[in-house]
Amino acid sequence: MKKQSVVQNALDRSLAEVTSQEKLLPRVLAKAAKRRNLNLSELEIQRLATALLNANGNSICLDLDPPCALGETEREIQATVQGLLDEFEASAVAVQEDLAEAMSRAIPDALGVAAEIVGNHISQQALEHALHLRKVHSNRVETVRRIWGDALDQLDILRHLVWEWNRDALGYRQGAYANPNSSFALDRLVVRAYEVVGEIIALARAGYADGALARWRSLHEVGVIAMFLARRSDSCAQMYLAHHKVEELRLLEIDKASGTAGVRDTHNDRRIRDLRAQKAALVNTFGKAFVSDYGWASVELGRAKTTFRDIEAHVGLETLRRGYQRANSTVHGGALATLTRISLGPESIDGTDVPPAYGCEVAITYVTASLSMMVAELCLDVESADLLAMSMVVHNCANEIREQIEETKKNISGDSLRARLLARKALLRGHRVKLRRTVQKRR
Repeated sequence: MKKQSVVQNALDRSLAEVTSQEKLLPRVLAKAAKRRNLNLSELEIQRLATALLNANGNSICLDLDPPCALGETEREIQATVQGLLDEFEASAVAVQEDLAEAMSRAIPDALGVAAEIVGNHISQQALEHALHLRKVHSNRVETVRRIWGDALDQLDILRHLVWEWNRDALGYRQGAYANPNSSFALDRLVVRAYEVVGEIIALARAGYADGALARWRSLHEVGVIAMFLARRSDSCAQMYLAHHKVEELRLLEIDKASGTAGVRDTHNDRRIRDLRAQKAALVNTFGKAFVSDYGWASVELGRAKTTFRDIEAHVGLETLRRGYQRANSTVHGGALATLTRISLGPESIDGTDVPPAYGCEVAITYVTASLSMMVAELCLDVESADLLAMSMVVHNCANEIREQIEETKKNISGDSLRARLLARKALLRGHRVKLRRTVQKRR
């Protein structure tokens, strides 16, 4: 079924048939007869319409014998017909209005019926397509499991190790965890990082490498902020935690301005008043810079404005800047992400076939780096042997993931040790065959 033309063509044919001269003229004549108080039969109206359609100039050949409904004599019939023609224009306008009103009611109903028919047809095709995609997706998931399953399992272990390290650090209260606000903020950030890594693993296992990289962008921001708070004063963590009131107030005011708050307006108005009072108190305490994005960092650093990149540079994580920009591309609506993919294929990027398992290692590599760097930073000034030993376990796990990724990439590219040995054997076997043939020729 050609969905783009079938319904439109059927509708056009129906409208053309209803508005044709053969259909409209009897309607106009019937309307004119009614206006003249004439009681004409359908047959007489149809004969008059046929005569008008077949008129030759001003001459009309009417197949009616007097006496009839049009008159007792030929003269009366002529007078009646002329009277009907005099009413023609006004009657035509009236019929046009009637048709327009009828069509305004009938067309939506007709389109609704057509939409249901087309929808049922498309739904059947969509179901078949969905089953096909389910099979493709299942194959893609199996490809991920076979090629990247070990690395993803190890990454899942790594996030649990980081979570355990955080639990222990909370108990020891050393280093960055020594102060109450910093300790609470870092705990919340690590827990959030744990959850985000779980989302990344789920996306990567399903073959959505672009989605996994997009979620790493959030993990990177969480890690950068955690490292920044670990280096700064406890009051900085206090400001960071209090800044949620500024962010919540901003969202509520946007809802109120756009009218999306709905039935919660009364509650929201009260909440907005409370938050505005708290915001004013915070500004009075920390200054106007506090209410801007990353205002808590601006106050801590003594700046009027601070960006995420400033915080990133402050903690020395510009090494991941390229990865962050790459992740931005997968998040935003730019042309690069629209025209390319890092996800699992097979597909084509700019005419080049993508290897069937390309992409998963990108997010895994960046996640591993973020977690290991974050733990390394949070370990500064820690004296507990248990915490230091646990941090070494985290870093060893991260190194194992990197090694697994490198080995997998070599296997995919055919550059593994086993592949090189097999290639060397094949080359030697070829030399032996050539040598044997040369000896036989000499004999």
